[in-house]
Amino acid sequence: MYNILSIIFIIFLSFSIMATHNILQWNCRGFRANYEELGLLVQKYNPKVICLQETFLPLNSSFRLKNYTAYHDASTSIFIHSTVHHTPISLNTPLSVTAVRVTLHKVITICSVYLPPKQQFQLSDLDTLFLQLPSPQLLLGDFNGANQLWGSASNNPRGDLIENFLTINNLCLFNDKSPTFLHSGHGTFSSIDLSISDPSLFLDFEWSVENDLHGSDHFPLILKNTELENTAHPPKWKMSKANWTQFESLCLEKLTKTSVNSTTIDDYTSILLTIADDSIPKTSGKSIARRNPWFNDDCKEAIAKRKRDLRHFKQEPTSANLGAFKISRAQARRTVRQTRKNSWRDYVSRLNNRTSPKSVWRTIRSMNGKGGGSKGAPTHLSEQNTPITDKLHIANTLGDKFSQNSSSSNCSDAFSAHRAKLEQHPLNFKSSNFEDYNTVFSLNELQISLSKSHNSAPGPDGIHYELLKHLPSQSLELLLDIFNYIWTSGSLPSSWKEATVIPITKPGKDSTDPANYRPISLTSCLCKTMERMINDRLVWFLESNNLLTNLQCGFRQGRSTIDHLVRLESYIRDAFLKKEHVVTVFFDLEKAYETTWQYGILKDLFDFGLKGRLPVFIQNFLNDRHFRVRLGSTLSDTFSQEMGVPQGSILSVTLFSIKINSIVSCMKTDTEGSLYVDDFSISYRSKHMCTMERHLQQCLNKLDEWANTNGFKFSKTKTVCMHFCQLRGLHPDPTLLLAKAPIPVVKEFKFLGLLLDPKLTFIPHIRYLRVKCRKSLDILKVLSSTDWGSDRDTLLMLYKSVILSKLDYASIIYGSARPSYLRPLDSIHHQGLRLCLGAYRTSPVESLYVESNVPSLSLRRTKLSLDYATKMTAYPSNPAYDCVFHAQHENLYEQHQRFIPSFGIRTIPNFEAAEIPSTDILLNKLSSKPPWSLKIPSILYTMHNKSKSTTHPLAFQSLFAEIRHTYSTHQPIYTDGSKDQEKVSAAMYAPPSVDTARLPNNSSIFSAELYALLLALQSIQSHKASKFIVFTDSLSSLQSLSSFKITHPLVLQLLEFYNLLLQKGKTIVFCWIPSHMGIRGNEKVDSIAKTALNSDMSSFKVPYSDFKPLSRKYINYFWQLEWDTLDGNKLHRIQSSLKQNKHHPGLGRRDNVVLTRLRIGHSHITHSYLLKKEPRPVCDVCDVPLTVEHFLLTCSVFTSSRLSFFNVTSLKMLFETVAPEHILSYLRSINFYRKI
Repeated sequence: MYNILSIIFIIFLSFSIMATHNILQWNCRGFRANYEELGLLVQKYNPKVICLQETFLPLNSSFRLKNYTAYHDASTSIFIHSTVHHTPISLNTPLSVTAVRVTLHKVITICSVYLPPKQQFQLSDLDTLFLQLPSPQLLLGDFNGANQLWGSASNNPRGDLIENFLTINNLCLFNDKSPTFLHSGHGTFSSIDLSISDPSLFLDFEWSVENDLHGSDHFPLILKNTELENTAHPPKWKMSKANWTQFESLCLEKLTKTSVNSTTIDDYTSILLTIADDSIPKTSGKSIARRNPWFNDDCKEAIAKRKRDLRHFKQEPTSANLGAFKISRAQARRTVRQTRKNSWRDYVSRLNNRTSPKSVWRTIRSMNGKGGGSKGAPTHLSEQNTPITDKLHIANTLGDKFSQNSSSSNCSDAFSAHRAKLEQHPLNFKSSNFEDYNTVFSLNELQISLSKSHNSAPGPDGIHYELLKHLPSQSLELLLDIFNYIWTSGSLPSSWKEATVIPITKPGKDSTDPANYRPISLTSCLCKTMERMINDRLVWFLESNNLLTNLQCGFRQGRSTIDHLVRLESYIRDAFLKKEHVVTVFFDLEKAYETTWQYGILKDLFDFGLKGRLPVFIQNFLNDRHFRVRLGSTLSDTFSQEMGVPQGSILSVTLFSIKINSIVSCMKTDTEGSLYVDDFSISYRSKHMCTMERHLQQCLNKLDEWANTNGFKFSKTKTVCMHFCQLRGLHPDPTLLLAKAPIPVVKEFKFLGLLLDPKLTFIPHIRYLRVKCRKSLDILKVLSSTDWGSDRDTLLMLYKSVILSKLDYASIIYGSARPSYLRPLDSIHHQGLRLCLGAYRTSPVESLYVESNVPSLSLRRTKLSLDYATKMTAYPSNPAYDCVFHAQHENLYEQHQRFIPSFGIRTIPNFEAAEIPSTDILLNKLSSKPPWSLKIPSILYTMHNKSKSTTHPLAFQSLFAEIRHTYSTHQPIYTDGSKDQEKVSAAMYAPPSVDTARLPNNSSIFSAELYALLLALQSIQSHKASKFIVFTDSLSSLQSLSSFKITHPLVLQLLEFYNLLLQKGKTIVFCWIPSHMGIRGNEKVDSIAKTALNSDMSSFKVPYSDFKPLSRKYINYFWQLEWDTLDGNKLHRIQSSLKQNKHHPGLGRRDNVVLTRLRIGHSHITHSYLLKKEPRPVCDVCDVPLTVEHFLLTCSVFTSSRLSFFNVTSLKMLFETVAPEHILSYLRSINFYRKI
C-alpha cells in the first residue's frame, strides 16, 4: 500500500512539474529589500526559474531561497527550482549576466541580463555573449534601451543597437508594448525590461506583466508554459467526417414537399438537426490539451499500421516482419510530415491582406500541438471592486453590459424628445407587392445566396451552412417554400431574432472590466441565407436609383478606403501648393451600430419609396431582438437589444449606411468630405484661419442638429481635428465647437488605416508600419526553424499575405514621402525576403529581389499606383476619379518642384508610359434589370467528368456524338478564343456561318472566350431557329455564368443578353467540350479564331483587370534595367534576366537554403568575415580568395570529388544543367555542406 501511494505521489509530482514550467523575470531593486515580495510571487506562480536583476548583493554573499539553487553575478541572479536539472554556464564578457542550462519541457539556456543606463557597450559585446550561449536561448533582463518596437515613445541609440542585435541573430521578442518600469521621479511608464527568445522557444511561452510592482520600480514579468485549460465547449460538427451520401438520402426521405405554415420552419430545423446527428459525428465538447488540426485519417491509419506491424514482429520476430515494420514506420513518418506540410500550405494559400498576425500565431500554435493560444472565456471579472468568478454570473454581467450599450438611455435628451414625437406616427408599408423587389424568391437566388456564404459558426438553432449547402434539390425547394412563406406572411421565426454572443477582450484592455469586452454575435445561418437574398435586392434598388450619397465608399462595388485617402491627400497637396491651410475634422460616433435608430431606418426606407414585403421584413427583423452570452458551455440569461442593428447580420451594414446617408447634407459648398460606413470627415482649405473656422463651424452646427434628429451621438473625446500646413512661422490652431464642446486639435490621427501628420510627411505612419511589421517578422523566424512550415514558397506566400500586404496598404499615398523617410521600410522588406529564402545576411538586396521574384518596395508602389489608376477607368462615378484623371494645377507643380505633386499628377505619366489603353476598358455598370429576375443558363458539364489526360480522343468523340443525338433538334454553335503574344481574338462557328472579333491587344484569353460566347448569342438573335446548343472549351467561362458572377461586366452582358433571347422564345443550352480531341466543330472554330488574330481591331472593350499585367510589365522593364547594371553581382552571372526561379519542393529547408546561398554567392564560409570584421578568407592551397565559385569549380584540392558529381566550367552551367542533389552531395563529400 505504501509503495502504491508513493508511486501515485511521484506521478502527481512529475505531472505538476511538467505542467508548470513558468519563468519569473524581475528587476527586484534589491534582493533583501524585496525578499518577502519575491516569496509571494513564488507562491503565486510556482516558477521553475527566477531571473533577477539589480539584486544589490556582493559576489561572495551567501543568500538562499527555499527549494531553489542560486547563481549570481554582480547585478544578476538566476534561481533554479530543486526539481529542475541544470548546469551553470561560465561566460567571458564585460556585461553583467548570469546563464544556466536548464531542463524544462526541453533543454534551454536562460540568461539573466542587466545593462546599467550609463554602461558603454558595443553590438559586438552582445554578439560575443550570444555565441557563448548554447541554443536555444532565452535572454531575460533589464536592457535600459528605448525602441518603439517594444513600446517606447521613441528610439535611443541603445534601443537601436538592441534591435540590430535581434535582427542580426534572428531572435524574437516577447514584449507586447506593455510598460515594465515606473520612473518614480517623473511618474512615467516605459518598457525597458525585455524578454528575448530563440524562434524555436517563442511558441512555448505566453508573456505577461504583473499588475503590481511588488516593492520595486519594475513590474515582474511572467513567462507561462503554454498549455490549454480544460474548458468545456459546446459540441461541434466534424464536417470533414460527414457521411454526405447518408445525409442527402435522409433529407430526401424526411425533408420533401409539404404544406408550409408558421411552424414548418421549426419542424424543418428540428428534422435537419436529427438528420445531421445521424450522419455527422460531433466533438465531445471537452477541451483537448493539444490539438493537431493537420492530423487526419491518413495519419491515423499510417500510425495504426505501424503499430500492427510492430505487434506482429513482437509475436513473430522474423526478418520479414522486421522489414515490414521498418517500411510501415518510414511510411508513417512520411505521411505525418507531408500531411502537416500540406495542411500548413493549404492554410497559407487562403490568407489575404485582412488576415491578422494574431490569427496566424494562433494557427501556428495549433499546428505545433500547443493549442490556439487563445486565453479562452473570461474567468474573473471585477465590478465595483467586487470579484466575480462564477461563470453564470460572469455571463450575466457581460450580458447586462451589452444590453446597456443598446439601451435608449444612451440617447441625448434632444433626440429622445424628437424620437418620441415621430414614433407616434406608424409607417404604412402596405402595397400590392407587384414591385420587382417584392416578388417571391427563386431557387437560383437561394443557391447563389448559399454559394456566397462562408463556413461561419452556427447561431442558436445549431444549423450550419455546410448542412444547407449539401441539401438535395427537393429539400432545398422545401426550404425555398418556407422562405417564401415568411416573405409573404411577414412573420419571422422567433429563433431568428436571437443571437449567441461570444465576449472578446478588447486588445490591451483590462480583462476584469466588463466594459472592455466586445460582443461577437452568432445568428441563425437560415436567417442569414434569407437576409443575403433580401440584401442583394435592397442594394440593387438603392444603387439603381442613386439613393446613396456618392461619398459613401463603404461596402460598395468598385470602392475602397483608398478612394478617400487619395482624395484627401490630393486636396491637402493642392492646398500646400497654393500656400493654404487645411483643417479636417474626423468624427467618431459613440456606439454607432448599437444605438442606430430603428424607426429612423424604416422612415428612410419609407422616404425612399420602398413598400410592401421588403420593408415589412426589415421592420420585423429589427424588432424584439434578444441574445444570450456564452462562456464555454455556459449560457447567460436572455437579454434584450432595444436599439441598433443586429451585430453579425448580413443586412446590418446596408441598413446602417441608409441611416447615416443624410449626414452629408450638413456639408456646405466647397467643403471636402468623405464617408466610409461610419467613418466621416470634412475638410476645408483657405489662406485664413478665421474663414475656415467660420465655414467649418457652420457645418458642425448642422451636424449637431442632424445627430439630435437621427439618433447618433458624436464622441467629444474621439472626434478630433487636424491642421495641415507647410507654411513657416507660427499659426494658431483652429477653435471649433461640437455640441458646445471644443474639438481637440491633434498632431497625429489614423484615418482609414493611415496615420496622418500636419505636414503630410507620413513619418509617424512609416514608424508605425516599421514597428508593426518588425514584430510580425517573428512569424517567419519561428516557421523557418520548423520542418513543416519552412518551405520557401510557403514562407513567401505568408510574407506577402501578412507583412507585405501591410506595407502595400495605402502605399500609393504614403509612398509620396521623401525617399529618406521611406528607407526604414526597405529593411523590413529585405529581412522578410532573407528569412523566406534563407539567404545569408550579407546578400545584396538586388539578389534577394531576383531570387524571390519580388520587386523592391519602390517599384511595387509604382505598380500598385498603376493598378489603382487602371481600376478607376472602369468607375468614372467613383469620387476619386477626378483626382486621378483630372488632377488640377499640373503647370503649377511643374513650376514649383519642391512641392510633392498630388496622386494623379504623380501617376498619370507612368500610366501613359505603360501604354494602358484606357479607351479600351469596359465600364463596370449595374445590371439594367433586377439581377434576381435573370435566369441562369442551362449548362452541360457531362464531358468534364472525364479526365483529358486519361481519356482517349475517340471516347470524347463518342460522348460528343451522344450529346448531339440528345440535342439533335438544337442548332450547334462552336466558340473559341485565341491569344498569341499581344494579339487576341474571338470566334463563333454556326455551320456554315462564321463571325470573328479582334479584341484590344493584351486582352485576356478569358475575355476572348466570353466574347466568343457573346458572338454566338448575337448569331442566335438573328437566326430563324429557336433551339441552340453552344459548345465551348472554356470551362472558366461557363462556370462564371453558372455561378452568376455579375460583378464581371462581360458575364453580366452575357446573362442579360441570354435572358433577352429567352424572352424572344429562344431555347439555349451551353455545353463544355475538351479542346484538341478531334471534335470537328471545335477544331474548325479554333482555326478560325487563330486566323482572326491578323484581322482588323474590333470596337469591343474589355474589363480593366485584363490590363493589370501591363503594370507588371512596365515595372519589370525598369527592374531589368537596374539588374543589367549589376554586372559584378554574383547571381547576375547565373541569371541575367528576370524570371520565376525553379524551386525544388522535394528538397528540405536546409538543402534549399544551401542552394540559394550558392546561387547568390554569399555564404557563411565566404562572407562571415564581413560581420566579424576579420580578413577575407583565402584558400590555403590555391592562395586565392575563398569564393563560392572557387570551391565549387576551380579549387584543385576537390578536383577528384568534383568530377564524381559534375564537370562544368561555369556557375551558370552548373545550376542550369546539374541536378541539385549532385551539387549537395558534392558539398557533403568535401565537408562544406554545414559551412554554407
